[in-house]
Amino acid sequence: MSAMDTSPPRTAPDLLIGDSGYIPTLDEVLQGSHDLPRWIGWRLRMLVGAVVMGFVLVLLVGQWLSSQPRLPVSLRATAEGTVRLHSVDNPAMQRLEGHILEGLRSEVVQPHGSTQVLETPIEMLALQRSGRWISDAEQRQHFVDLHLGVARLLAALPPDNKVMLLQLANAPDEPVLITPRGWSGLSPLFWLLSALALTLFAVGAVVVLAGPQLRNLAYFALALSQAGQLMFIAVETNLDLFLPEWFMTLDMRARGGLDLITAAAMIQVAVLHPRRLKGWPYFMALGWAAAAGLGLTAMTLDHPSSWLWLHTGCVVMIAAAIMLMGAAYRASPHPFTLVLQRFSIITLATWVLLSVAVARGGARPDMLLNITTFGVMTWHVFFASELLLAPYLSRSKQILQEFSLLAASSTVAASLDLLFVAVFSLGQFTSMTLSLFLSFGVYMSVRRWLMTRLPGRDPITMERLFERLYRMARELERRPAKTDDLLARLMRELFDPLEVTVARGEVFASELRGNGSVMLVRLPSLRLNRETPSKHALVLKHSNKGRRLFTSEDARLADRIIDQLHRVLSFDQAVEQGRSEERVRIAQDLHDDIGARLLTLMYQAPNAHIEEYIRHTLQDLKTLTRGLAAQSHGLSEAAGEWKRDLHQRLGFAQCELTWQMTQDCDVTLSMGQWSALTRILRELVNNTISHAKASKVVVNLVLANDHLSLTVTDNGVGRAPETWSHGLGLGGVRKRVKQLGGTVRWSEAEPKGVCCEVVVENFSATAGPSADSEL
Repeated sequence: MSAMDTSPPRTAPDLLIGDSGYIPTLDEVLQGSHDLPRWIGWRLRMLVGAVVMGFVLVLLVGQWLSSQPRLPVSLRATAEGTVRLHSVDNPAMQRLEGHILEGLRSEVVQPHGSTQVLETPIEMLALQRSGRWISDAEQRQHFVDLHLGVARLLAALPPDNKVMLLQLANAPDEPVLITPRGWSGLSPLFWLLSALALTLFAVGAVVVLAGPQLRNLAYFALALSQAGQLMFIAVETNLDLFLPEWFMTLDMRARGGLDLITAAAMIQVAVLHPRRLKGWPYFMALGWAAAAGLGLTAMTLDHPSSWLWLHTGCVVMIAAAIMLMGAAYRASPHPFTLVLQRFSIITLATWVLLSVAVARGGARPDMLLNITTFGVMTWHVFFASELLLAPYLSRSKQILQEFSLLAASSTVAASLDLLFVAVFSLGQFTSMTLSLFLSFGVYMSVRRWLMTRLPGRDPITMERLFERLYRMARELERRPAKTDDLLARLMRELFDPLEVTVARGEVFASELRGNGSVMLVRLPSLRLNRETPSKHALVLKHSNKGRRLFTSEDARLADRIIDQLHRVLSFDQAVEQGRSEERVRIAQDLHDDIGARLLTLMYQAPNAHIEEYIRHTLQDLKTLTRGLAAQSHGLSEAAGEWKRDLHQRLGFAQCELTWQMTQDCDVTLSMGQWSALTRILRELVNNTISHAKASKVVVNLVLANDHLSLTVTDNGVGRAPETWSHGLGLGGVRKRVKQLGGTVRWSEAEPKGVCCEVVVENFSATAGPSADSEL
């Protein structure tokens, strides 16, 4: 939870350095960003002491619970509102499972020999683990009276013979021995909830010791209050019917107070993080004053409306915190503010659902018991998980974020289940099915709304990223000085930050600063070794226009992009050098060997026709070897060679050539472009000579605004080109057009013949050496 940089964001989308050309240093750009203090000295000692103290407290609570009495049977509520025996520890008493329990009775022998009979009823309300979530004041008092009756009955029994009689419906009373619970009698849920409470307490201690600030103190208050709630729930799961009077009073008042502390601490976080809201002392003081006032008037839970006051006050305070977070985000956009606000909305919504479910759950007392027992526990576990994730949210994995939403969905499902039963009197199976489907729908609809704002990357597609890297490599080969600008543009497209700045400073690898609000991207010269530290760095602030934080995955992605550019350029340079050397060798071999043999055959030709044919073949070979040996070709020069070559080929077939060419500038063709266009023209003309039986061929070549269009039209017998099977010839044309990054289409010409059209957008972008995959 570190503070954000206070410098104003820049508005120009490509502003990298100052107007004067000055490049600031990293220290100047990162002024205000800082890391957490190192864990040395008193902080570490206090953290260890706090954790040890919490662990000892859990053991002391466990020791106290192990000495508490327990019934050797477990009890469950029925849909009719009665209590039945669910399971029995003693195998000899398993016959009693399923019987309805009406009460407890004890027969105590007095010193003068008479027998005193004590009885207390057992109603379903006695199975409540806490009076905190009983909304009706009369029901709360009845809950206390039931447990006091059990306590009086237990206190009257002799210490060495605590035998009670179970009063069963339609069955004789059954004696049972009341024994201490012991360590083995503590439920696994006690240890799980205690471990979660201890972890939450430790994380809160880490945050407040790492930065003793008001906002971190508020987080510690949140963690401590929820850890206390979890510990109360853990204790209640092991007391059954034997709730001591002092514990019932402490539980109801303390848990209500912890809820008020949670609401006030959320207001304090809202006005302090990530930047202090204007007038924050007044908002913070008002929040704590409201919590104290509600605690004094409603926490006694004696007034008939005190439960409603308490819950309404908590809802109003949390809603105020959510509105303050919205105001803070509008004043200074920060991704963590948006995340906190949206998780607070989910937390408040589930709290309201639970409160409404409890208030309207009288139609099915057994369901009300389940929601106050398991629904409330689920909500507190969900809230505790959010608090645990909050300090690490900028670096959390997707699975942890999904877990948070699923935990909220389970809380919604439990609340809706009770509402359907209470309001619409639906059956248990029907209400459970509807609540699960609705909560799943809420999860799917809310997931995108929330997860797109969580600190995590919403990446562009792999195809689009590959295309951008490919075009960058081509551009850098022509203009290496544009490295910083091109990388800055790519980082803007990937992360959409509020501010991008080039700064002076050595950076070995991309890294995060300001707890994820700032990311440094190394900007090395792509001609240097990747291990060489960068003298310049790209500073990106507040990803996705301030709606999320940078993550370690973002830093690794930036480094991989730099590495891939290194590899692409190095590979292209090595491949092009090898191709150039191989082309020169092949051209020399063709000239020296094949050319000499053709020249000998020409002088030994038996007639003038064969001599002329060999002479033209020598001319083709000369054109080919000259093209292979050249590093580049001008378009106008290459077009002249293509025209002469096609005129000669069509002349032998007694076919007329019409050549048309228009260009707005004379561009230099790479070897890849020259080779692809040469083979495309030759293959199309050869196909016309071999199959079309045409008398005329029209070639139209147009280059305008970096848009290349090449059409070859004949007046032959070919029809319905969409039905042709493309073998090596036409398949080779498609392959070479694809290498140029263009498209090719065959269609019927009027009045007869076939037209082939090749179109290449951004023709200069295909000028790189890798455009040609063949020699």
